[in-house]
Amino acid sequence: MAVLTASCSAGYSRPRGQTLVEDRSTIYALVNPDPNRNTETTVARLQSTSDGHNWVAVDEENLPERIGLQLNEAGTAQECDDATASCYRALSPDGGISLQRSRDAGETWADVWSISAGRLDYQNRCCGTRSFAINDLEYVPETGLVAVALAEYGILTRGIDAEIDLNTLGRPARPESELMVGLYTEPLFAAVIALAIGYVTTEQRLSRLRAALEYRLGSTEHVWLTSRARQVPIVLPLVFFLALGGVGSALVRTMQGAARDLPPARGWITLALAVVAIAGASIGGHLLCRRQWRADAETRLRGPFIAAATQATRAQLMGTLSAAVAFVSAMLPLVAWTTGGIESFDDALKLSLALSASTGAAFWIWEASRPPIPEGQPT
Repeated sequence: MAVLTASCSAGYSRPRGQTLVEDRSTIYALVNPDPNRNTETTVARLQSTSDGHNWVAVDEENLPERIGLQLNEAGTAQECDDATASCYRALSPDGGISLQRSRDAGETWADVWSISAGRLDYQNRCCGTRSFAINDLEYVPETGLVAVALAEYGILTRGIDAEIDLNTLGRPARPESELMVGLYTEPLFAAVIALAIGYVTTEQRLSRLRAALEYRLGSTEHVWLTSRARQVPIVLPLVFFLALGGVGSALVRTMQGAARDLPPARGWITLALAVVAIAGASIGGHLLCRRQWRADAETRLRGPFIAAATQATRAQLMGTLSAAVAFVSAMLPLVAWTTGGIESFDDALKLSLALSASTGAAFWIWEASRPPIPEGQPT
């Protein structure tokens, strides 16, 4: 028992499922705190279950010595019952976790439960990192009870009712997928990309409009009009502060996650902030555009004023539209990742960037193909 007690020293840690022992249709688990972590351990160091779903604390003093000694032995990842040729094994295919069963003494295997590396990464991103290792497996042929010790991930069980359960060792459960859960600052960065695309789309149109006006009016007569066809760069400071807030929030959450379990990251608040930022920039741009093109009747009759004002307003509208479409395009793959539609965050991020870039390119090509001032407008 001294070895058992030493292996379960008290302190601040992230508890991990270490070893398992089966005795009289009951599975005993040794939960070993990690002294290098900073999360306080309040979970019982010795636990047992007979049904795979309900775990009870075990008093060390009443634990038979043979069980205590076996709990300090190396674990196994596979067990078989010779009488029924039924086997269970745990493995890590491509970085995921899989519990498999064989009914023919290991000739063929079928998944009983599995989670992919992509969904493990999702859980780590949404709720904090928990490492896993296949430390031990126990199988009770008489009842069908199976347990797998998976280090910080917890203790996976297939109960006597064939239902899968996970003992998270006193820590909050983590979803494998949930709408907007797992996103934190990503909507802010999607807004940064969308605002940049909208700004460039607007500026592209306005720069071509200025060049056309200079060509039509001549080098000495264009300043009074072309000075109006300029975009006030209200987007630039907004982009800066959005990016700064996103980076700062990510750093704060990372530091907090090193000290304690965090609630799941939910992207609804940052999504709302991103939408408000895009809407604010769009409304502000339109108001400034209207103010710049406000003029008396005599000025409005000079040259192609009406045509230029119309095209400047159109430039603002196209910039707003491109920003909105780019934001939706950037967010759709990320949202699909939270719901499990896209397995890997890296794949979702690459698709998000590709779609937003394609959106920007499509708007820029469309704008480049249109004359800055339609033919037939007065000069």
